[in-house]
Amino acid sequence: MGSESARFEIIENSGPNNLRDVLRAKLAEASEVCIAVAFLTESGLREIIQPLRQVAVRGRVKIITGLYQSFTEPAALKVLLRIQRETRGSFSVRLSREPKFHRKVFLLENRTRAVAIVGSSNLTREGLRSGGELDLMVSLPKKVSSYRRLKAAFDKDWSERRAVPLIAERIRRYENARPSLVRQEDYSKDDLKKILGTEPSHDGATVTDEPVSVWRDCITGFAKEGTERIISETTNWDVMKYFWFSTGGSHPYKTGDRIFLFDSPAQRLDFVKVKDITRTPIPTPDGRHFIAFRRVRSYGRRFSNRLWTQLGVVHIKEKDLRGARKVNPKLAKQLMSILRVKRRVQ
Repeated sequence: MGSESARFEIIENSGPNNLRDVLRAKLAEASEVCIAVAFLTESGLREIIQPLRQVAVRGRVKIITGLYQSFTEPAALKVLLRIQRETRGSFSVRLSREPKFHRKVFLLENRTRAVAIVGSSNLTREGLRSGGELDLMVSLPKKVSSYRRLKAAFDKDWSERRAVPLIAERIRRYENARPSLVRQEDYSKDDLKKILGTEPSHDGATVTDEPVSVWRDCITGFAKEGTERIISETTNWDVMKYFWFSTGGSHPYKTGDRIFLFDSPAQRLDFVKVKDITRTPIPTPDGRHFIAFRRVRSYGRRFSNRLWTQLGVVHIKEKDLRGARKVNPKLAKQLMSILRVKRRVQ
């Protein structure tokens, strides 16, 4: 392999050079992703789950993880199972049959090139951010023989002889067999100081979270029974006690965004936080795009003449509510002041 065909970079998870931000950037360009990791946690998964889901919309995502040392979290597997069901196979997950499965490989492909990341990082929050990790990233043409061998190694791990599909029953059995307290064999900082004879030093990544956007939108009616059934079968929103609504089509929202939500059936205006997003695997009577949310406490009011008068001052009228509209910081502050629920002093 000639040096001109490949580019090498070291990811130290120090400062802005961290695996989380590298993966987010590279996933935006990928149409196929293959990940093999020994350990997988819910907090780590949520760092990159949205860009992974976007890859599944336009291409394919495959994830293999293991149950070595019982570190992988059942909650993370449940998130993956739900997404696997929603995407009907474009996002698929398998459990390794290897008792000591210890891979840490991320392969991201577009039409002609591939990015391979191999090192010490698992798909955990620490693995994506901790300075204790070190990874090598190589960008190269897909046709290069060394990349084809690496992809073949993943495909071998993916085969039925070495891995089994992720299903609810396997998660249940794992959850029942997993110790209630999973011990990480690690020294405390005080223990390590005694061993080393000096203060331990731990570098952490400096990560910048995507800015939260603020919107206003409206709910105009009730979900149909067939829609409620599909949402219940394909998400865990009932268990999480999330409220949800159909956006009617594609939308600009991402997890964490805030919405000033005009709810006509409930006759309320609430300030809410987007908790999850889904595109259902099959059409529902109310479309395929849905937002799950929770209300932000202390911000909400019932519709009233006084409320509409106050909203009119900031140029919001009831007839102009349809569709998502971005809210600038000045207007957001004004709306929050209008919505603020003042507690009575006893």
